[in-house]
Amino acid sequence: MNALAQLFDRLQTTIFDKTAVRDLVTTVTFLLVLLVLRAVIRRTILQRNDLPAEVKRRWLVTLRNVALIITLVGLVTIWAHELQTLAVSLVAIAAAIVLATKEMILCLMGSIYRTSTNVFTVGDRIEVAGIKGQVIDTNLLSFTITESSHVQASKGTVGRGVTLPNSVLLSNPLYNETMLGTFVVQTIHINIERNDDWQRAESVLLTAAHVVVDEYRDELQRHAREVAMSYALETPTLEPRLRISLDDREEIGLHLQLPVPLGQRARIEQRLIRDYLLGMQAATAP
Repeated sequence: MNALAQLFDRLQTTIFDKTAVRDLVTTVTFLLVLLVLRAVIRRTILQRNDLPAEVKRRWLVTLRNVALIITLVGLVTIWAHELQTLAVSLVAIAAAIVLATKEMILCLMGSIYRTSTNVFTVGDRIEVAGIKGQVIDTNLLSFTITESSHVQASKGTVGRGVTLPNSVLLSNPLYNETMLGTFVVQTIHINIERNDDWQRAESVLLTAAHVVVDEYRDELQRHAREVAMSYALETPTLEPRLRISLDDREEIGLHLQLPVPLGQRARIEQRLIRDYLLGMQAATAP
């Protein structure tokens, strides 16, 4: 109680202090100038017809976050003397404030981690805490992704916008599918009975996969060369591959791996499954 009373007395003294009045005028002027500059820059970005929509959205998000940081730094600088005076009284309740704002502090730390490591940015396709999708917004406390439309047996609704706190980045691994470019290796799992013709199934799957890859082979080869040069990696696989597993006593597992463009994984997977079913049906037809 004594600490709160001292804090209240200091606030009363500060209100009628000439220095506080000067800082108040400076704060109002600073905020007005910052708002005008932000509005002008935002309008300029929106009027740029030569920029793609995704680039505009990324620039607008960056502008908002930079303006917020400048606002915080400016206010702290302007009121530094008053903040220093009040710091003595705030020590008594600092522990309570830390406990009350623990989650917010973790979110800010997650934002610093995300920015300093450049783990992802707007437009990237990521997976974190079991949620997969494309990043559409980031700020100091959270980030928003649109859920992947990939079919899941246990999920009836997809394509939703999901907002996650930045604190999840400190305790969960993050998978960035776009870090190495616009192609990823997709794996399709198909199980057949032990007495089925697995050689025929392998041939049908690989034939269908080669037909799909041939449609974008030139772009895939160019992407592979860029990845090898930019990240000093070995040239990624360009041809479909199929692995066979015998993990189940009654089934044979066929695991088809092939490079696919981002955003087309679900469509290509469904196409290959249909081609496989049609090929097996044709093989067993009299």
